[in-house]
Amino acid sequence: MRGKRVKKRRRTLAGTLGFMLLVAGIYAGFTAKEWKIGGPMVSSVVDAAPPAETATSSPPVGVESPAPTPAPTPTPTPKPPEVAVRPPEIHHPEQYKNRKLVALTFDDGPDNNYTTKILDILEEQHVKATFFLVGTQVVKYPATAKRIVDEGHSIGNHSWSHSDLSKLSGDALELQIGKTQQAIIQATGVTPGLMRAPYGALSDGVLDAIHRDGMKHIYWTVDTKDWAGSSVASIRKNVLDHTHKGGIILMHSFGGKKNALDHTVKVLPTIIKDLQARGYELVTVDELIDSEQVHPSVIK
Repeated sequence: MRGKRVKKRRRTLAGTLGFMLLVAGIYAGFTAKEWKIGGPMVSSVVDAAPPAETATSSPPVGVESPAPTPAPTPTPTPKPPEVAVRPPEIHHPEQYKNRKLVALTFDDGPDNNYTTKILDILEEQHVKATFFLVGTQVVKYPATAKRIVDEGHSIGNHSWSHSDLSKLSGDALELQIGKTQQAIIQATGVTPGLMRAPYGALSDGVLDAIHRDGMKHIYWTVDTKDWAGSSVASIRKNVLDHTHKGGIILMHSFGGKKNALDHTVKVLPTIIKDLQARGYELVTVDELIDSEQVHPSVIK
């Protein structure tokens, strides 16, 4: 009888141990998300609920009890992520006094055609701009992304695949933002602090996710409509008619109607000279924010 009880106890302990290992394996599988970005696997650790404690049973009467196992320290139940609140920022508007600032921004790149031509023009004109990059394009053209940073321009996150983020939530939204951040960091060594949602499509959930990643969302004040295949004259008139102090001008460095942005490249030197002739200084979005000239509604 004693032998049967010992065997039964061993089977019980073995079953309990197997269950605990199974739970541990499942738990480990849910604690990390891995994104492969054209090279080494990139992991993003996320919060997960603690494993449930396994109930223990008393050994049969007459069987010697094993040494007691210390009770595990209770793990507090994780709270849902709080809405991130950006800390107060210190700006320096005094150093921009008596200066009229505007910012050129370019969405949807990089590539090895339009983006590089735009960079050549900006370098020739000694102008800095801001590029909002799409993750899939960064993976294809990491050297161009690195060139943007190396030449003193600002960069921002423009999602992984140019999806309408306002229609996404949870893991799908996290991938669009987080995977792009990782791709940009991997290509440039810089962590973006700015984001522009494709189409400017925001929701409370999207804005919370952007803030949790430590970024600001940036709209625009002038849409050149270069993406629609607008003529050189139309793009130029649009900019001159609607640009004011603190303005943010939206253009593109990839994509557009039939993937053609020849008019953007052709008109850019003229737009730069037009704006400078009107007393504007072209700066990055970061500088524009620091100057406090941009309207607060443009920054979220």
